[in-house]
Amino acid sequence: MPLHPSSGDGGFSVIDPHAVDPAYGTWADIDRLAAQHAWMADAVVNHLSASSDWFCRFLAGEAPYDGYFATLDPGTDTSAVVRPRTSPLRHSFTRRDGSSIDVWTTFSADQVDLDYHSPEALLAMTEASLDLVGHGAAALRLDAIAFAWKDAATTSMSLPQTHALVRFWRACLEQVAPGLLLITETNVAHP
Repeated sequence: MPLHPSSGDGGFSVIDPHAVDPAYGTWADIDRLAAQHAWMADAVVNHLSASSDWFCRFLAGEAPYDGYFATLDPGTDTSAVVRPRTSPLRHSFTRRDGSSIDVWTTFSADQVDLDYHSPEALLAMTEASLDLVGHGAAALRLDAIAFAWKDAATTSMSLPQTHALVRFWRACLEQVAPGLLLITETNVAHP
């Protein structure tokens, strides 16, 4: 399970990917654990909580957060998109200026999907993953990775761009933690 503060979904609605939920201790506690045991971190890379600071700043239109989350124009045909849940694929949110924006929500209204078309979003999640490795994670489980690249005209599942993301993270992480296990996880599609 993710060790970060969360607003729900069993910890998978991560509020801050750079923090440890106080219920689990502190980074110092994680460091002590890593000194005695190999541990695997759950890196939630597809989405963040709608309560996260990153998403609040996105809604405020602050750079670089204004490009961090995947949006959908109203009326976009998403019938080809494979779904792991039965909740709507998009939810409407109100921006600071009062306008509304539809955001891609693969799992729930509280889990807003990141947009890896944005180099800044990619860098931010890479840094969050490096935090986990820097605190001794011997393995990273990339939660819901198959859904990380969004393209409404496709299934948006395990696209070539998603595989490129995994290769990119593997190359980055290998530089700081040779031998790190990178484990990809995907929920099966809802029938």
